[in-house]
Amino acid sequence: MEDFYQTHALFRTQDILENFTSVRRMQAKLKTLIDIGRIAKIKNGLYATVNPLTGDVFASRFEIASALFENACVAYHSALEFHGLGNQMFSEVQVFTEKRNIPFEYNGLEYKFFSYTAKGGIMRLEQNAEIVVTDLERTVIDCIDRIDLAGGLEELVMALNGITHLDEQALLSYLKEYNKKFVYKKAGFLLSLLKKDLLSKSFFDICKQNCSIKLEDISENKKLPRKTDKYWGLMYPEKLINTEN
Repeated sequence: MEDFYQTHALFRTQDILENFTSVRRMQAKLKTLIDIGRIAKIKNGLYATVNPLTGDVFASRFEIASALFENACVAYHSALEFHGLGNQMFSEVQVFTEKRNIPFEYNGLEYKFFSYTAKGGIMRLEQNAEIVVTDLERTVIDCIDRIDLAGGLEELVMALNGITHLDEQALLSYLKEYNKKFVYKKAGFLLSLLKKDLLSKSFFDICKQNCSIKLEDISENKKLPRKTDKYWGLMYPEKLINTEN
């Protein structure tokens, strides 16, 4: 048990149960380790090792989010943050799960859970513990679908402008999974604000072919001045950054 928790930033009770003759003995050991500040309880069945130098757990918000439920996956703005594209770190951590779960708070962060929409584009990597997160292209399309969960339109545009490379075939694959005309339209418009050589004309042609012809509005505050992009049939805030590049 000592070797196990000292070499694992996160662990579950089922990972250590075989080291004890009974559940009661295991629970007693866990309580002792919590009391002396060696480990911290994240939620029932999930524990984290504490850094003795700082008193904080070794595991990051992304690692904790990935471990909260089976098949959990960091998503939306939290995934933007992981990819280094978030303009700021939110106190909310967004997580895809196969079932809706009640929001959960730990160490000043609120973990919120959202049902999976598309199934592809999941990355798994090890740092202190396993991180499961949507890949960059999946994150982009998810955030375009739910701009509110990307931190709002301005935050999303700033994040998109930080991107230096995108796999357009992956983008098209995720757009096809969503199969929403409005998502194609928003993707075509918002990604056209990026550097002109980042995506091909073919990508934007496909977006245009699959979007609706009706005029739609992505402005969050309808009282502020807006502009209209006639090609994409979208209204957007007049002060949306980088619309002239």
